[in-house]
Amino acid sequence: MFCKNCGQKINIGIGKKFCKNCGEEIKFERIAILKEKSLDWFKDNHKFLLISLGIVIFISALVIYDEFSNTNTSSNYSNSQSISYDQNEIAASVVNILCPSTVSEEESSGGSGTIITEDGIILTNSHIIPQDDTNLHVDETGCLVVLPDPVTGQAREMYWAHPIVLPDVSDKYDLAFMQIYSAYYDEETGEYGGVYPTKFPSFDDTTRCNSVDIQLGEPVRIFGYPAISGGYSLTITDGVVSSFPGDDLIVTSAKISHGNSGGLAIDRYGCMLGVPSMVSSDESESLGVIISMNLVHDFGSEVEAYLNNENQ
Repeated sequence: MFCKNCGQKINIGIGKKFCKNCGEEIKFERIAILKEKSLDWFKDNHKFLLISLGIVIFISALVIYDEFSNTNTSSNYSNSQSISYDQNEIAASVVNILCPSTVSEEESSGGSGTIITEDGIILTNSHIIPQDDTNLHVDETGCLVVLPDPVTGQAREMYWAHPIVLPDVSDKYDLAFMQIYSAYYDEETGEYGGVYPTKFPSFDDTTRCNSVDIQLGEPVRIFGYPAISGGYSLTITDGVVSSFPGDDLIVTSAKISHGNSGGLAIDRYGCMLGVPSMVSSDESESLGVIISMNLVHDFGSEVEAYLNNENQ
Protein backbone atom coordinates (compact mmCIF):
# COMPACT_ATOMS: atom_id res chain seq x y z
CA MET A 1 0.00 0.00 0.00
CA PHE A 2 1.25 3.51 -0.78
CA CYS A 3 0.71 6.81 1.03
CA LYS A 4 -1.75 9.03 -0.81
CA ASN A 5 0.10 12.17 0.33
CA CYS A 6 3.78 11.44 -0.45
CA GLY A 7 3.61 8.25 -2.49
CA GLN A 8 5.93 6.27 -0.24
CA LYS A 9 5.23 2.55 0.29
CA ILE A 10 3.67 1.78 3.62
CA ASN A 11 4.30 -1.56 5.31
CA ILE A 12 0.93 -2.58 6.64
CA GLY A 13 0.78 -3.85 10.20
CA ILE A 14 -1.28 -3.79 13.34
CA GLY A 15 -1.19 -0.37 15.08
CA LYS A 16 0.27 1.49 12.06
CA LYS A 17 -2.01 4.49 11.45
CA PHE A 18 0.42 7.17 10.14
CA CYS A 19 2.94 7.39 7.27
CA LYS A 20 6.50 7.36 8.64
CA ASN A 21 7.72 9.62 5.81
CA CYS A 22 5.24 12.52 5.95
CA GLY A 23 3.08 11.78 8.99
CA GLU A 24 -0.16 11.57 6.95
CA GLU A 25 -2.90 9.57 8.65
CA ILE A 26 -3.49 6.21 7.00
CA LYS A 27 -7.16 5.47 6.19
CA PHE A 28 -7.51 1.72 5.96
CA GLU A 29 -9.74 0.24 3.34
CA ARG A 30 -10.17 -3.46 4.17
CA ILE A 31 -10.70 -4.68 0.62
CA ALA A 32 -7.68 -2.83 -0.73
CA ILE A 33 -5.51 -4.14 2.09
CA LEU A 34 -6.58 -7.75 1.60
CA LYS A 35 -6.07 -7.44 -2.15
CA GLU A 36 -2.56 -6.08 -1.78
CA LYS A 37 -1.63 -8.61 0.89
CA SER A 38 -2.87 -11.39 -1.38
CA LEU A 39 -0.87 -10.10 -4.34
CA ASP A 40 2.26 -9.81 -2.25
CA TRP A 41 1.79 -13.35 -0.89
CA PHE A 42 1.29 -14.70 -4.39
CA LYS A 43 4.48 -13.06 -5.63
CA ASP A 44 6.43 -14.63 -2.80
CA ASN A 45 4.82 -18.09 -3.16
CA HIS A 46 3.87 -18.36 -6.85
CA LYS A 47 6.10 -21.40 -7.48
CA PHE A 48 4.50 -23.30 -4.62
CA LEU A 49 1.06 -22.34 -5.89
CA LEU A 50 1.74 -23.55 -9.40
CA ILE A 51 3.10 -26.88 -8.17
CA SER A 52 0.09 -27.36 -5.84
CA LEU A 53 -2.32 -26.42 -8.61
CA GLY A 54 -0.73 -28.96 -10.93
CA ILE A 55 -1.09 -31.68 -8.31
CA VAL A 56 -4.76 -30.77 -7.72
CA ILE A 57 -5.51 -30.79 -11.45
CA PHE A 58 -3.74 -34.13 -11.88
CA ILE A 59 -5.66 -35.77 -9.01
CA SER A 60 -8.95 -34.27 -10.25
CA ALA A 61 -8.31 -35.63 -13.72
CA LEU A 62 -7.73 -39.11 -12.32
CA VAL A 63 -10.97 -38.95 -10.33
CA ILE A 64 -12.96 -37.68 -13.30
CA TYR A 65 -11.47 -40.34 -15.58
CA ASP A 66 -12.24 -43.06 -13.07
CA GLU A 67 -15.84 -41.87 -12.66
CA PHE A 68 -16.24 -41.61 -16.45
CA SER A 69 -14.87 -45.10 -16.93
CA ASN A 70 -17.20 -46.55 -14.31
CA THR A 71 -20.18 -44.69 -15.76
CA ASN A 72 -19.27 -45.75 -19.28
CA THR A 73 -18.96 -49.37 -18.23
CA SER A 74 -22.31 -49.45 -16.48
CA SER A 75 -24.53 -47.23 -18.61
CA ASN A 76 -23.11 -48.34 -21.95
CA TYR A 77 -22.59 -51.94 -20.94
CA SER A 78 -23.60 -53.59 -24.22
CA ASN A 79 -21.62 -51.12 -26.33
CA SER A 80 -18.42 -51.57 -24.33
CA GLN A 81 -18.79 -55.34 -24.53
CA SER A 82 -19.18 -55.29 -28.31
CA ILE A 83 -15.40 -54.99 -28.69
CA SER A 84 -14.74 -58.24 -26.82
CA TYR A 85 -15.08 -60.22 -30.06
CA ASP A 86 -14.62 -59.73 -33.79
CA GLN A 87 -18.13 -59.01 -35.06
CA ASN A 88 -17.08 -59.22 -38.71
CA GLU A 89 -15.76 -62.72 -38.15
CA ILE A 90 -19.08 -63.78 -36.65
CA ALA A 91 -21.19 -61.99 -39.27
CA ALA A 92 -19.32 -63.69 -42.12
CA SER A 93 -20.54 -67.11 -40.90
CA VAL A 94 -24.27 -66.28 -40.84
CA VAL A 95 -25.89 -67.10 -44.19
CA ASN A 96 -29.17 -66.49 -45.97
CA ILE A 97 -31.01 -69.62 -47.11
CA LEU A 98 -33.64 -70.02 -49.85
CA CYS A 99 -35.16 -73.43 -50.57
CA PRO A 100 -37.26 -73.64 -53.76
CA SER A 101 -40.17 -76.05 -53.26
CA THR A 102 -40.95 -78.87 -55.69
CA VAL A 103 -44.65 -78.65 -54.82
CA SER A 104 -46.28 -76.23 -57.23
CA GLU A 105 -48.85 -74.83 -54.79
CA GLU A 106 -46.28 -74.50 -52.02
CA GLU A 107 -44.24 -71.33 -51.69
CA SER A 108 -40.46 -71.46 -51.52
CA SER A 109 -39.17 -71.40 -47.98
CA GLY A 110 -36.13 -69.86 -46.38
CA GLY A 111 -34.46 -68.36 -43.40
CA SER A 112 -31.01 -68.10 -41.87
CA GLY A 113 -28.20 -70.44 -40.91
CA THR A 114 -24.72 -70.51 -39.39
CA ILE A 115 -21.70 -72.16 -41.00
CA ILE A 116 -20.16 -74.34 -38.29
CA THR A 117 -17.33 -76.07 -40.19
CA GLU A 118 -14.82 -74.82 -42.72
CA ASP A 119 -15.99 -77.39 -45.28
CA GLY A 120 -19.48 -75.87 -45.34
CA ILE A 121 -21.71 -77.62 -42.80
CA ILE A 122 -24.56 -75.27 -41.80
CA LEU A 123 -26.75 -75.41 -38.68
CA THR A 124 -30.30 -74.13 -39.16
CA ASN A 125 -33.97 -74.75 -38.28
CA SER A 126 -35.71 -77.73 -39.78
CA HIS A 127 -38.93 -75.82 -40.40
CA ILE A 128 -37.36 -73.50 -43.00
CA ILE A 129 -36.93 -76.48 -45.36
CA PRO A 130 -40.06 -77.39 -47.41
CA GLN A 131 -41.26 -80.81 -46.22
CA ASP A 132 -44.14 -82.88 -44.94
CA ASP A 133 -44.22 -85.74 -42.47
CA THR A 134 -42.40 -88.13 -44.80
CA ASN A 135 -40.66 -86.23 -47.61
CA LEU A 136 -38.59 -83.15 -48.35
CA HIS A 137 -40.06 -80.90 -51.02
CA VAL A 138 -36.64 -79.95 -52.38
CA ASP A 139 -35.12 -81.19 -55.63
CA GLU A 140 -31.58 -82.49 -56.15
CA THR A 141 -30.09 -79.00 -56.39
CA GLY A 142 -31.16 -78.33 -52.81
CA CYS A 143 -31.17 -74.87 -51.28
CA LEU A 144 -29.44 -71.65 -52.24
CA VAL A 145 -27.01 -70.33 -49.61
CA VAL A 146 -25.88 -66.71 -49.69
CA LEU A 147 -22.79 -65.55 -47.79
CA PRO A 148 -22.70 -61.88 -46.74
CA ASP A 149 -20.14 -59.14 -46.85
CA PRO A 150 -19.58 -58.94 -43.07
CA VAL A 151 -19.16 -55.15 -43.15
CA THR A 152 -22.25 -54.17 -45.18
CA GLY A 153 -24.40 -57.29 -44.78
CA GLN A 154 -25.03 -57.38 -48.52
CA ALA A 155 -24.89 -60.62 -50.52
CA ARG A 156 -21.35 -61.49 -51.61
CA GLU A 157 -21.16 -65.20 -52.57
CA MET A 158 -23.76 -67.82 -53.51
CA TYR A 159 -23.64 -71.62 -53.20
CA TRP A 160 -25.85 -74.69 -53.39
CA ALA A 161 -26.36 -76.89 -50.34
CA HIS A 162 -28.06 -80.22 -49.67
CA PRO A 163 -30.42 -80.17 -46.65
CA ILE A 164 -29.81 -82.92 -44.08
CA VAL A 165 -33.07 -83.52 -42.23
CA LEU A 166 -33.16 -86.65 -40.06
CA PRO A 167 -36.47 -88.42 -39.41
CA ASP A 168 -37.91 -87.75 -35.93
CA VAL A 169 -34.69 -86.14 -34.63
CA SER A 170 -35.04 -82.94 -36.69
CA ASP A 171 -38.76 -82.75 -35.86
CA LYS A 172 -38.04 -83.17 -32.15
CA TYR A 173 -35.56 -80.28 -31.98
CA ASP A 174 -36.60 -78.26 -35.05
CA LEU A 175 -32.95 -78.34 -36.11
CA ALA A 176 -31.25 -79.55 -39.28
CA PHE A 177 -27.94 -79.38 -41.12
CA MET A 178 -27.01 -78.41 -44.65
CA GLN A 179 -23.90 -79.23 -46.63
CA ILE A 180 -22.57 -76.81 -49.23
CA TYR A 181 -21.53 -78.83 -52.28
CA SER A 182 -21.15 -76.38 -55.16
CA ALA A 183 -20.86 -72.74 -56.15
CA TYR A 184 -23.95 -71.17 -57.70
CA TYR A 185 -23.71 -70.77 -61.47
CA ASP A 186 -25.58 -68.00 -63.27
CA GLU A 187 -26.46 -69.37 -66.71
CA GLU A 188 -27.32 -65.93 -68.09
CA THR A 189 -24.01 -64.30 -67.24
CA GLY A 190 -21.88 -67.46 -67.22
CA GLU A 191 -20.45 -66.49 -63.83
CA TYR A 192 -20.07 -68.45 -60.63
CA GLY A 193 -21.32 -67.00 -57.35
CA GLY A 194 -18.26 -68.19 -55.51
CA VAL A 195 -15.31 -70.55 -55.53
CA TYR A 196 -15.71 -74.20 -54.65
CA PRO A 197 -14.12 -76.03 -52.94
CA THR A 198 -12.97 -73.36 -50.54
CA LYS A 199 -12.42 -72.70 -46.83
CA PHE A 200 -15.68 -71.25 -45.53
CA PRO A 201 -15.87 -68.65 -42.72
CA SER A 202 -17.17 -70.87 -39.92
CA PHE A 203 -18.37 -69.76 -36.49
CA ASP A 204 -15.95 -70.77 -33.75
CA ASP A 205 -16.18 -69.48 -30.17
CA THR A 206 -14.02 -72.16 -28.53
CA THR A 207 -11.09 -69.79 -27.95
CA ARG A 208 -13.13 -67.21 -26.03
CA CYS A 209 -15.95 -69.14 -24.37
CA ASN A 210 -15.67 -71.59 -21.49
CA SER A 211 -19.32 -71.54 -20.43
CA VAL A 212 -22.69 -70.91 -21.99
CA ASP A 213 -24.37 -69.93 -18.71
CA ILE A 214 -26.42 -66.76 -19.00
CA GLN A 215 -28.70 -64.89 -16.62
CA LEU A 216 -31.79 -62.73 -16.85
CA GLY A 217 -31.13 -59.25 -18.19
CA GLU A 218 -27.84 -60.08 -19.90
CA PRO A 219 -27.27 -58.73 -23.43
CA VAL A 220 -28.23 -60.79 -26.49
CA ARG A 221 -27.36 -60.11 -30.12
CA ILE A 222 -29.24 -61.75 -33.01
CA PHE A 223 -27.83 -62.28 -36.52
CA GLY A 224 -30.14 -63.23 -39.38
CA TYR A 225 -32.19 -62.25 -42.41
CA PRO A 226 -35.62 -61.15 -41.17
CA ALA A 227 -38.31 -60.39 -43.74
CA ILE A 228 -39.04 -57.11 -41.95
CA SER A 229 -35.70 -55.72 -43.16
CA GLY A 230 -36.11 -57.06 -46.69
CA GLY A 231 -34.89 -60.60 -46.10
CA TYR A 232 -31.75 -60.25 -48.24
CA SER A 233 -29.32 -58.27 -46.06
CA LEU A 234 -27.74 -59.53 -42.87
CA THR A 235 -29.51 -57.80 -39.99
CA ILE A 236 -28.36 -57.46 -36.38
CA THR A 237 -30.69 -56.73 -33.46
CA ASP A 238 -29.93 -56.32 -29.77
CA GLY A 239 -31.87 -57.11 -26.63
CA VAL A 240 -31.62 -58.88 -23.30
CA VAL A 241 -32.55 -62.26 -21.89
CA SER A 242 -36.20 -61.72 -20.97
CA SER A 243 -37.11 -65.10 -19.47
CA PHE A 244 -36.46 -68.83 -19.31
CA PRO A 245 -39.87 -70.40 -20.02
CA GLY A 246 -38.58 -73.95 -19.64
CA ASP A 247 -37.70 -76.79 -22.00
CA ASP A 248 -34.25 -75.16 -22.45
CA LEU A 249 -35.69 -72.25 -24.42
CA ILE A 250 -34.58 -68.63 -24.04
CA VAL A 251 -36.93 -65.68 -24.55
CA THR A 252 -35.34 -62.40 -25.60
CA SER A 253 -36.43 -58.83 -26.24
CA ALA A 254 -34.12 -58.74 -29.29
CA LYS A 255 -36.20 -58.38 -32.44
CA ILE A 256 -36.82 -61.67 -34.24
CA SER A 257 -39.19 -62.00 -37.20
CA HIS A 258 -39.83 -64.36 -40.09
CA GLY A 259 -36.51 -65.03 -41.79
CA ASN A 260 -34.48 -64.95 -38.56
CA SER A 261 -35.26 -68.64 -38.05
CA GLY A 262 -32.12 -70.74 -38.08
CA GLY A 263 -29.78 -67.79 -37.50
CA LEU A 264 -27.42 -67.04 -34.63
CA ALA A 265 -27.83 -65.72 -31.08
CA ILE A 266 -24.73 -64.70 -29.11
CA ASP A 267 -24.00 -63.21 -25.70
CA ARG A 268 -21.84 -60.20 -24.86
CA TYR A 269 -18.65 -62.23 -25.30
CA GLY A 270 -19.58 -63.52 -28.73
CA CYS A 271 -20.44 -66.98 -27.37
CA MET A 272 -23.22 -68.86 -29.12
CA LEU A 273 -26.42 -68.91 -27.05
CA GLY A 274 -28.44 -70.88 -29.55
CA VAL A 275 -30.60 -70.69 -32.66
CA PRO A 276 -33.34 -68.04 -33.05
CA SER A 277 -36.39 -70.07 -33.91
CA MET A 278 -39.72 -68.35 -33.50
CA VAL A 279 -41.64 -65.28 -32.41
CA SER A 280 -43.93 -65.06 -29.38
CA SER A 281 -46.30 -62.12 -29.84
CA ASP A 282 -49.64 -60.53 -29.08
CA GLU A 283 -51.42 -57.66 -30.80
CA SER A 284 -48.92 -55.06 -29.59
CA GLU A 285 -45.56 -56.61 -28.70
CA SER A 286 -43.34 -59.54 -29.63
CA LEU A 287 -40.49 -61.48 -28.07
CA GLY A 288 -38.05 -63.84 -29.73
CA VAL A 289 -37.54 -67.48 -28.79
CA ILE A 290 -34.08 -69.08 -28.95
CA ILE A 291 -33.32 -72.80 -29.00
CA SER A 292 -30.54 -73.00 -26.39
CA MET A 293 -27.15 -74.62 -26.78
CA ASN A 294 -28.25 -77.41 -24.44
CA LEU A 295 -30.78 -78.45 -27.07
CA VAL A 296 -28.26 -77.97 -29.89
CA HIS A 297 -25.83 -80.29 -28.09
CA ASP A 298 -28.58 -82.85 -27.48
CA PHE A 299 -29.53 -82.66 -31.15
CA GLY A 300 -25.91 -83.23 -32.18
CA SER A 301 -25.64 -86.25 -29.89
CA GLU A 302 -28.80 -87.81 -31.30
CA VAL A 303 -27.65 -87.16 -34.87
CA GLU A 304 -24.36 -88.92 -34.10
CA ALA A 305 -26.19 -91.87 -32.55
CA TYR A 306 -28.56 -92.05 -35.53
CA LEU A 307 -25.70 -92.07 -38.03
CA ASN A 308 -23.85 -94.75 -36.03
CA ASN A 309 -26.93 -96.96 -36.09
CA GLU A 310 -27.33 -96.42 -39.83
CA ASN A 311 -23.73 -97.50 -40.45
CA GLN A 312 -23.99 -100.71 -38.45
